[in-house]
Amino acid sequence: MGSPRRYPYEEWGDWRAIGGNGLPGGLTWEEFVAYSSQARHLQNIAGTRPLQLLAWNGETWLLPRAYTEFLDRWEQREGELVDQARLCRCGAQGPYLGGWRRNTRTGYVTMCPPCAGESSQLYTGHLRGVLYDAHRRRGTRADDYLCRLCKQSPAAAWDHCHEHGYVRGPLCGSCNTREGTGLPYYFLRLEGAALHLLECRGCLEQRTLPRRFHTAVVRAHLEQTERHGRCPREPYAREVEHAHGVRRFELECSGWHASRWTKDVTAPETAALVQAFVDAALAAREGRPSPGPATAAG
Repeated sequence: MGSPRRYPYEEWGDWRAIGGNGLPGGLTWEEFVAYSSQARHLQNIAGTRPLQLLAWNGETWLLPRAYTEFLDRWEQREGELVDQARLCRCGAQGPYLGGWRRNTRTGYVTMCPPCAGESSQLYTGHLRGVLYDAHRRRGTRADDYLCRLCKQSPAAAWDHCHEHGYVRGPLCGSCNTREGTGLPYYFLRLEGAALHLLECRGCLEQRTLPRRFHTAVVRAHLEQTERHGRCPREPYAREVEHAHGVRRFELECSGWHASRWTKDVTAPETAALVQAFVDAALAAREGRPSPGPATAAG
């Protein structure tokens, strides 16, 4: 590893103190130029390098009028281009940060959720029970369908269970990333997330979820059921150890009498909690009363 970057002032907060020459941290002009040349993101504005154009009049820093007019034109043009990129084909304008940008087979386009829905087919589960490798040989394109999780964006990939190999359904890039690399604890809180995972025939038949989601299920159960004495607050739980089939969680209560304690959950208890979670998700889909929660003994 390289040595940490050294700043030309003593403490990080010192840069806020502006010296008599208008520079932060008591820097001289030479020190300021030397440091700015190391931080390349500070070197240019709109593809230009204004540093040498600056002039100090004793009270403020000045730039040539022609240059400031150029920056104004650049800012205006940039705003116009951003506004154009936010326009859907129907004329609706999307969010500034590009939430309506969609990756299609012909490149990125801007589509509002209604237009995205109209341009994509709804997935009806026709590949349920089909192995991912077999599906790939069929050549069915995922981007012909609407993402079955967020139901707003065209899909970008066929999501599948890596443990059993079955296709789960088409997902957009964002939802596919959340499922594959996001935090399982928060993914399972998304509407329809658990049922999407159960589109895998192997998980459904075994009443289970992929292993990477097991800790999240146990954590949520402990936060819902464990309490510090009579404190009504939900504790925060995190897994601190997993050895020999036993998951050890540390729970922390932030109530008036703050406390920490541990809870051990064995492999059979974890399996029971996951199965109870799956059964509750399936019961909710079918409108049946949810089965009672499983218990995890410490």
